[in-house]
Amino acid sequence: MTGAGAAAGAGAMAPSLAARPVLLHVGLHKCASTWLQRRVFHDPALGFAAPWGPQAHTAVTSFVTVDPIAFDPLQTRARLERALPEATGGMPVFSHEALSSRPHHGLFYAPQVAERLKAVFPEGRLLIVLREQRRLIFSLYGEHVRNGGRCTMREFIGAGDEAEGWDHLCRLPFFEFDRLVGMYCDVFGADRVLALPLEMLPADPEGFVTRLYTFAELERREVGTETRDNTGWGAVTIELVRRLNGLVRANPLGADRGRAYTYSRKAVARIDRLMPRRWHHGLEQRQRAMIDARLGTMFEDSNRRLAEMIGLDLAPYGYYPAA
Repeated sequence: MTGAGAAAGAGAMAPSLAARPVLLHVGLHKCASTWLQRRVFHDPALGFAAPWGPQAHTAVTSFVTVDPIAFDPLQTRARLERALPEATGGMPVFSHEALSSRPHHGLFYAPQVAERLKAVFPEGRLLIVLREQRRLIFSLYGEHVRNGGRCTMREFIGAGDEAEGWDHLCRLPFFEFDRLVGMYCDVFGADRVLALPLEMLPADPEGFVTRLYTFAELERREVGTETRDNTGWGAVTIELVRRLNGLVRANPLGADRGRAYTYSRKAVARIDRLMPRRWHHGLEQRQRAMIDARLGTMFEDSNRRLAEMIGLDLAPYGYYPAA
């Protein structure tokens, strides 16, 4: 790694973010973000540092929910730089999956946030982890419900026959990943963007980790890839929670969610642990079939273009049929 990218020692003056490479990890949601944040980016022995926290919640307030008129890149950079001397070494990582949009909430803003990130981190290198669209949308639906959503699967993805001016919550054009990655390349430069498929992590962990370290210009370290974090609940549990969401609502203004919400979530988590996995199979299969029917071959051409962009054959990972 270049001298500009080397972290300052404890208590030393850190280089300005205007001249320092920072790894900007923008998600996607349900694409190993928690694993990367907890197991890789937060471990100094692996060559990275998380001066803003393993999941940088300031990313949301500084880049996502900030009033566009009030956004000031110089002030934002100065505020973020104050945390840098606390880093003990390694490449700084600014990580939060909400930076790439919140499709399970119906919120899509990736281009605007990308421009803000570039203004604050002009030497930033952007990492995005993707997932085959059917599997991703199924997982995002569970996240939608776990976050208080009440949509059915049909309401979440739509049926394709909605009246003009009406739309389903999870907008499908967002999942044309060649356009999404292309947008990041336009903003940061193609050589400063790394897109990896989540499916590569279990199938070829060596290749996944090597690409990450090569991109970060760090010496390759041994990374444990067996642990999984933030795994989803079963389909029956999700349906139970969806119905409960109409009765018990989380506090939208803070982490204190209230006793009723806290106790109900603990009870649901316990039920999910005790419920045999086979009980979820029927409902899961019906929901996956609904997604298959809705998407059809919608993303195959986009995925082929994506494979060419990132230089990786995605057919073995199910993104399109093998030739």
